[in-house]
Amino acid sequence: MSEQKSTRRYSSQLREQQAAATRERVVRAAAELFSAGGYAGTSLPQIARRAGVSTETVQAHGPKIRLLKAGIDLLSFAGGNAPVLETPLGSSFLQARSAEDAARITAEVLATVNGTSHGLWLALSEAARGDESVAAEFRALAGRIRAENLVVMRLWRERGWLRADVDDAELARLGDVVGSVEVYDRVVRVEGASVDEYRELIARMMLELVAAR
Repeated sequence: MSEQKSTRRYSSQLREQQAAATRERVVRAAAELFSAGGYAGTSLPQIARRAGVSTETVQAHGPKIRLLKAGIDLLSFAGGNAPVLETPLGSSFLQARSAEDAARITAEVLATVNGTSHGLWLALSEAARGDESVAAEFRALAGRIRAENLVVMRLWRERGWLRADVDDAELARLGDVVGSVEVYDRVVRVEGASVDEYRELIARMMLELVAAR
């Protein structure tokens, strides 16, 4: 009897692992297509072909907005549930020993996050224009980013690196603008700057806008 239970448990775990692997494949395929073709330009059959599964399998993980949100969760810490300073990327902020360090690390983090997920965020922005429920999702995720920026600003404040004439909430708002996917898209894709040039620009902007003078 115990052998039968063990076999059933093993089979159940195997099915769960296979289901999780399929879901990740579907989400990654969706993320790639949303990033390249936008929200309206991506269909469930296209995602199915990219993932190597049936359209019905993709539908089971949909609708499209859910796949888009899952892609953002997968590729950045902005949509995740872990506290920002406890994520692999976010924990790098704790390594800073000066305002210059903090600005450089911030630029590295933003280059990494925006480099992998900016196409998805632009797709979400596109989808939000015509659907209020999607717009609500977009605002909620933007709120998460603002909250994460505020955590980082408070870390800077504790270490004496923030300007004293502006409060932390407003500095977090400035950080939102500096680190936005729109700025990354403008600098890297539209203007054709390298990622290294983007990093240098972001580090300089952080020092000029939020660091103590």
